[in-house]
Amino acid sequence: MVWFATPDSSNVGSSWGGWGSEQTTKQPDPVSSAAPFSFSSVLGRQIPIVVGTYPVDGIPVIGGAATVTNISGYTQVKLTSLQGLSDVGGTGWLNNDPFSRVALVPIQGASQVASMGYLLAYDPFGDGYKLVQLKVNDEVVFDAEKGFGASTTFRFYGGTQTEADPITKAVIGTNAGAWQNFAMVYLDGFSATSPPTVKAVISNAATETGTGGDIAWTGEAPSGILNAFPNGSAYDPAEGVIYQIFDPTDIPSLTQIYLAVLDVDTLQERYRVPLEGSEPYAVGRDVNDSQLTIPIAMAGTGLLLIQLYGAEATPRLSGIYDSATGHLIASQIDTANMIWLTVQQFGQLWIFIGHNFDAGMGVTGIFDPAEGTFEVDPEGFPGRYLVVNGRVTTEFTSFFTATSSFTGDADIYELRFNGDAWTSTLLHSLTGLSGLSASVLWFDPATGYLVVGSALDGSINRWLYIDPEDGSVIDTFDTAKMGFNSVFTLPRLHNRLISLPGFVMMLWSDGDPDEPAYEIITLDIQAKTISTFADEVVPRFTVGEFSYLIADQGRSLWMSALGEYVWTVHRQPNTIPGSVSLRWMLTKIMSLAGYTPEELTFDGPDWGGDPDPEPDPDPEEPEDALVALKFLTEVYTVHGDTAAAADVIDKPERVGASGLEIPLEEADGVVSAIGDCLADLLTMYWTVVIEWEELTTDGATYLLYLADVDDNHTIVIERSTAFTGLRVDTHEASNNTRNVEINTSHGPGVHKIAVTRTDAFISMSCDGSDVVTQVVAPISMNPMATASFGGDPTEGYGSNNNTFIRKFYLLPPRDDADLPGLSIVVP
Repeated sequence: MVWFATPDSSNVGSSWGGWGSEQTTKQPDPVSSAAPFSFSSVLGRQIPIVVGTYPVDGIPVIGGAATVTNISGYTQVKLTSLQGLSDVGGTGWLNNDPFSRVALVPIQGASQVASMGYLLAYDPFGDGYKLVQLKVNDEVVFDAEKGFGASTTFRFYGGTQTEADPITKAVIGTNAGAWQNFAMVYLDGFSATSPPTVKAVISNAATETGTGGDIAWTGEAPSGILNAFPNGSAYDPAEGVIYQIFDPTDIPSLTQIYLAVLDVDTLQERYRVPLEGSEPYAVGRDVNDSQLTIPIAMAGTGLLLIQLYGAEATPRLSGIYDSATGHLIASQIDTANMIWLTVQQFGQLWIFIGHNFDAGMGVTGIFDPAEGTFEVDPEGFPGRYLVVNGRVTTEFTSFFTATSSFTGDADIYELRFNGDAWTSTLLHSLTGLSGLSASVLWFDPATGYLVVGSALDGSINRWLYIDPEDGSVIDTFDTAKMGFNSVFTLPRLHNRLISLPGFVMMLWSDGDPDEPAYEIITLDIQAKTISTFADEVVPRFTVGEFSYLIADQGRSLWMSALGEYVWTVHRQPNTIPGSVSLRWMLTKIMSLAGYTPEELTFDGPDWGGDPDPEPDPDPEEPEDALVALKFLTEVYTVHGDTAAAADVIDKPERVGASGLEIPLEEADGVVSAIGDCLADLLTMYWTVVIEWEELTTDGATYLLYLADVDDNHTIVIERSTAFTGLRVDTHEASNNTRNVEINTSHGPGVHKIAVTRTDAFISMSCDGSDVVTQVVAPISMNPMATASFGGDPTEGYGSNNNTFIRKFYLLPPRDDADLPGLSIVVP
């Protein structure tokens, strides 16, 4: 018996089941739900074969239940000022914060766990399967597409394994086999009173992206106090770089403060530059024990706010620096004992928030890149315990803040700036807190919720979803686990937990002083569930050091510099299921019957590409192009009809023998799409192919630039700067970012790029390269209003690099497998 499943929108593949006939297939014996549970024979159960990507149910085949002793939880006990942990048998503080005065008292217990193996599928091809998602008892515990690490202890084998799993060895003994060619999952230590169910999505058409490891220094490595140098670091998720400050406490030979730029993808230090005007602050270990300088990155710009610390008598400097050159663009001498915390863009302005320790007030800073000014108000708003980024609209930008108290209550405010003045609005009051304030404060642009998490008296972890428009509570629920994402005046924590829309990232520790567990966890806002993003992270020694960690959910990685004089990138699972053509699928199927690819003939256009193709160049004009603009030959078609240049662009006079010219840095140098060409681009649902002639190794060449009516939300396809190694990238920005990069050099010459943009993903290939993809939901993008070649059409910007656009095609979204062929330059 063979059964076949047709691919649909969620499962790009198929599966077959069964050995023998349907009439004689034996149903599996039931698994006992008694304690301890076990199972008997499952012979005769249909075993699927998956081609492509498909969900399968796990078949329990070995193992059973076990009893373990453990700490089942902690009781939270609020202490008086005269009590210590030992007075109540406590082993740690809530959130490792002794100022909370909440002791964690362990609860000893015993529990029953599953120690079982599940068979998922048979692999007759010998390719092996990759695990995309795993559910235990219908709860997602692992999702490689979304970068979620395992929140349940399990081991997966894709079919190419050569060693038996420890559970198999324990049951069978020395004769245990590896069960090669079978995809298996083993649960080891999953708490259960009945046999868990296992469901998985597996794929033999998926790709894994990225590698982890240490970032190599190209200059002298830091020394000094271990775990001190990460204090002077910032992360830019748009560029994929860590900015690292070095001063003489890190490297004694320095006479200036330096900025190093570290690439988290290539695992290399790109370069380091001295900071202009930093000499008075370059003091050594005889003055300061360790580095105190704090940078804050302005995402995607290469600019930073850096607060320079020197000797105690030297006034601190808050300066805006260009990371490419170390040039000081604008600065202010600090007039108070203050610290900067976070930043958010509002139109063309960058709005900074900090804290003034002298006055107990909030500090505001406004950087205007166009004017080159940085205005600081050391008493800009009432001081608050917590501050996080908030909403960005056409009318205002905001931050959310929370007060603190020793009486179990706190108030939550929205702090708004409309371009002229600041206002503060009370949204909600928290009561019954076991700590000083909320543990989690986060605005989610996907849902529009302000997410608040608090530890309440009685060991309750309470979540609130608040509507920031009126302060009303949309939803409330409790979870067994809660971390923290905001701590008073810890600038290292701000902008270091980069959550995808719809999620909240947090740091978490169980507080065990003997064998502590440290994790990065996530809240799925819609599902109201907690998942583990990464476990076994480097143990912290203080709350501050734990906050040195950087986690980027969109890139599926986290980074640490604790315990070593180096930054280490830890890549999370990042498996992208691939779409497969019917030809690929049938070729696999027919191989089971003994047919080779050479013995198969496929007639007609709809079978798809070869199973393992080399990227052949597409014809000069893709057949399904909705818009085809061949500027070299001045031939244009739109929706199958012949058009003129004046029908598709606003400056047809720019077209010449070399194509559509974009002049160097002219106020009116940008060329905008018009008519149906513009309308198709504004759908943001397409594959575009652009062939251009690159003329320079300096500056950025903007190939395509889409923006909303206020130029706040953008989609940019560009050849980037020498700062980035002349890579190409596609960058989508609103309240957060989506970004794909090809980190090879694209210098002078003719190049061709193919980019697919949908709500579900962005994919890109250039000059026939492998496809890079980011599978991330959209980030509350506003409707696009303009689409242009050469740069930002907004008044005051103009074109950037001189270049020639030779050809442009707009097609319905194409499969990733098509992009390398589309991006090969055809002579």
